[in-house]
Amino acid sequence: MYSSIFVIDKDNKFVEMKQTQFETEDIFQEIIEKYPNILAGEQINPNDPRRWILVSREIGIPSEANGGNQWFLDHLFIDQDAVPTFVEVKRSTDTRVRREVVAQMLDYAANATSYWEIDTLRECYETQLEQEKTLSLETIGMSASNEDMFWGNVETNLKVGKIRLMFVADEIPMSLQRIIEFLNEQMTETEVLGLEIKHYESIDGMKTLVPKIIGRTSTAVQAKKNEKGTWDEESFLNDVLNISGEQAVKTCKKLIQEFESFGCRIWWGRGRTHGSFIPTYDGRIASHQLCSIYQTDKTTLVELQFQHFKEPFVSVEAKKGLKQKFETIPGLIIDEQRLNKRPSFDLSLIFNENHLKLFLEIYKEYIERVKEYEATNRESL
Repeated sequence: MYSSIFVIDKDNKFVEMKQTQFETEDIFQEIIEKYPNILAGEQINPNDPRRWILVSREIGIPSEANGGNQWFLDHLFIDQDAVPTFVEVKRSTDTRVRREVVAQMLDYAANATSYWEIDTLRECYETQLEQEKTLSLETIGMSASNEDMFWGNVETNLKVGKIRLMFVADEIPMSLQRIIEFLNEQMTETEVLGLEIKHYESIDGMKTLVPKIIGRTSTAVQAKKNEKGTWDEESFLNDVLNISGEQAVKTCKKLIQEFESFGCRIWWGRGRTHGSFIPTYDGRIASHQLCSIYQTDKTTLVELQFQHFKEPFVSVEAKKGLKQKFETIPGLIIDEQRLNKRPSFDLSLIFNENHLKLFLEIYKEYIERVKEYEATNRESL
């Protein structure tokens, strides 16, 4: 049912504004592109309002690895915690705003998390930035020195399904609202929300937009209660123990201890459901993310940060040399096509004491090489 709101102007006169529809879906989408704050980040998380950067509008999604795009998502945003946010826009006059849009969004999510390449997403963002269609990472609190880590976290979030699905319409029917609330209450990693943006207009053409988040029920909030910043060594190891067992905990403890003895700091992840940590060596010239150890619903994985390796390990030849060393660990095989990405393997491959020693020796040598490189090149950089 259409309604009105009343605005009091500077002359203390009441201006009646009646609810109207957006003229076209394209106009609706353009508003979201230009004014991302309308996505109501303060309603999504009142304690830590979401801030947005636009990666792309009408971004393609393939249905197979290295395949062409089969679908196009209306908008892809990323928030300050590197959570990809899928935004699909429909006007209430579009019959697909009911159940069909849910199947459509789930198709997008299932295939994007499997087949999107992080380099492609980063290029899309940089194109938007060059065209001044999006904000810089600095506006959401990410410094230039941490940019690689931020995109690495985006990739990890995609891999584990830590994403946000947002259905946007000028009016969300009750049938869709019930589906959104059900999905959001049942899914722990993925957040599912509706955003109703009502459009009001006065006789003289003044317009007002009123956003309202749908789906953030108390049950859904409880299901996703583990907010960012809560992981530390104790909570992470408890998470590992519950899923992967005592041997995994013993191995993780050894990794943390040895990386710290190499002079690394441990960066703890911000996953809602599962923990992670990244040993990082802060050199005099640059910081080096060495690997990422993270828990999933089924197992503990080790991710090699080839994509983020810096000098003296930037060249293909240097990465091939590291690949050969890692493959001295029995059972560990690294696809050469992933030397500029972040290949991963199950932590169980280094449960064996000798295998773990081989793994750590590679990184000990890595850090020594970094120190030598910096001692030689610091003056010229």
